[in-house]
Amino acid sequence: MELKQEAQTFEMPHLLTYYECDETSHPSLSMILSMISMVSDEHSMSLGMGTKEIQSTGGTWVVSGYEGHLSAKQPSFGETVILGTKAVSYNRFFAVRDFWITGKEHQIEYARIRSIFVFMNLKTRRMQSIPPALIEPFNAPVAKRIPRLKRPQKLDENASVIKKNYQVRYFDLDANHHVNNARYFDWLLDPLGRDFLRGNQIKRFNLQYLQEVRNGEMVESKVNKLQTNDEKVTYHQIGVGEQIDAIAEIEWY
Repeated sequence: MELKQEAQTFEMPHLLTYYECDETSHPSLSMILSMISMVSDEHSMSLGMGTKEIQSTGGTWVVSGYEGHLSAKQPSFGETVILGTKAVSYNRFFAVRDFWITGKEHQIEYARIRSIFVFMNLKTRRMQSIPPALIEPFNAPVAKRIPRLKRPQKLDENASVIKKNYQVRYFDLDANHHVNNARYFDWLLDPLGRDFLRGNQIKRFNLQYLQEVRNGEMVESKVNKLQTNDEKVTYHQIGVGEQIDAIAEIEWY
């Protein structure tokens, strides 16, 4: 097993556990997001920038959006995979990271995901400029223009909508004192129901975070389904009251 571990690119092995997989024995999307978050953290720590060092600046990294593709063949419980990440580019306010999950010999790529990160002040909960000490060690190039992720199509309130409510719990929060990014995907997908989720696989997805969901709030998840002869797409929305907090678009095999 060959692994890249350098300033800009970092890979690590990972054994898939039973709790990372759903009834199909393949990892759920929320667990895939948790795994790529883990390799991102390991990359940062390898360069001397763990959570303590990051939060000592008064801020923390926050993901503003994801865009990804999953292969039709997915790894199964008990399989060892390689988690990888690369610091692609950055400017004063945004940083781009790529992620991948492959077989242990890089023989197959199970997932390829791109994310945009911003830096948030922990007191004001507002975006601030990225501290140079936290980005320069990655040796990523400075970009005049950061590539934009595809914006999800908004949910159509006039079409058939599936709705479900979820209470934000203490255990939905992470070390950054906000709702874990992966938790949104459980809320987004769960309203589709067991039969749909067991019978369909995610092909492509893109998600944009718009507002921060807070502890104790009641989240409403809404879903549109659209199926034609050529494609199966679902449109998702997470909101609290009248406020829209996240939108997503997912294409299925």
